[in-house]
Amino acid sequence: MRIVVTVVLFAVILGLTGKAASDFIGDVKEKKLMNELDRIEKHAAVMYIQGGARDINDPVDLPGTMESMRVQIPDNAAFVVFGGMPDGAADARTDNVYYYVLNNGRVQAKSSIVRFSGHAVFYPGEYELELELIRNNNETFVAIRGV
Repeated sequence: MRIVVTVVLFAVILGLTGKAASDFIGDVKEKKLMNELDRIEKHAAVMYIQGGARDINDPVDLPGTMESMRVQIPDNAAFVVFGGMPDGAADARTDNVYYYVLNNGRVQAKSSIVRFSGHAVFYPGEYELELELIRNNNETFVAIRGV
């Protein structure tokens, strides 16, 4: 009887330890994802504040302020979006939002001082991003393209 109780107790402890380790690894990956997204947002914010946008309606205008950066979207993310809300709506009230959806379905949204041009969607993997400051009808945006 003591052996059965010991085995059951050991199995429960082992199961709880495995679950805790899995949660810890998930938290570490999510922190890495948040750090990458915050880094993109900070670079975009500096560009947005400093100015120097290209007028997209003027084909001979000089390029706007541009920056390239390498980012890694971890595999725990289903996808990441800059410039829209999780419900898919995109308008002048939501173009300063970015969010991510994890593989487990959890959604985390954040806002920025930056207005993003359109929806920039990224899936897990490594990207060379190109950020460009653009102007459209007296409104300034940061366009993000994966290269």
